[in-house]
Amino acid sequence: MSTAELVAPAHGRVDGLSVGVLLCDGHGGVRALTAHAARLLGLTDDDLARGERPPGWRLVDDLGAPLPDLPELALQVLRADTAATVALVAGGRRLLLELSPVVLRGHRHALAVLRPVHTDVVRDKGLFDPVTGLPNRILLFDRLDQALRRARVRGAKATLVLAELYRPDEQMLSATAARLSGGLSLDHTVARYAGATFAIVVDHLAGSGVPIARRVVGLCPYPPRTGWVTSDGTHTVHDVVTKAEKELRA
Repeated sequence: MSTAELVAPAHGRVDGLSVGVLLCDGHGGVRALTAHAARLLGLTDDDLARGERPPGWRLVDDLGAPLPDLPELALQVLRADTAATVALVAGGRRLLLELSPVVLRGHRHALAVLRPVHTDVVRDKGLFDPVTGLPNRILLFDRLDQALRRARVRGAKATLVLAELYRPDEQMLSATAARLSGGLSLDHTVARYAGATFAIVVDHLAGSGVPIARRVVGLCPYPPRTGWVTSDGTHTVHDVVTKAEKELRA
């Protein structure tokens, strides 16, 4: 069955595939699905299509850490415009989720394929940038979400810094990644945001992100364009990223 055949009216159902398949639109809504996808996740197809979850149902990674729900993971893939593979556990079942941005009938969608896992999988498949070895945007957004949650619970702060280099080649990208990773604390997240832009996520007790941004600038091979945002955890990932991007372009 071709990808195009999955397109259906809202909450359409497609059966007969050996894997679980979902098609999410640009707002995270489920536009088509297979009944097998719901079964793999331990949900009914109506629950899955409508975004309803039974009490106690959780989506976690294979170490037990909570993951965003499927619609949010789909939106992250669309925002990053790159495919990703995530190992997860739902309803006690280990699964491999493969997400890809696709264009169908002129509209952007995220195609999700769920496969049961019977052996160990590579946890970082699809989550790290092949050039720099750093986390990519999918993993970055998850780390930022966790930092915002911690800040909200602990009464602390989380800062996101974006640093953009001017026309670097691959060698400079790799060197900058190494300098940032080696020069910052191990509990900071350093990621490749997009193209020549790096992202750094930092937890801290108080204050602004100014010292962090200055440290990032000092570690780069030459002064980059920067944008940074500090939050007390009451903002969403989307809000923080959008504001940091505006600061970067200001």
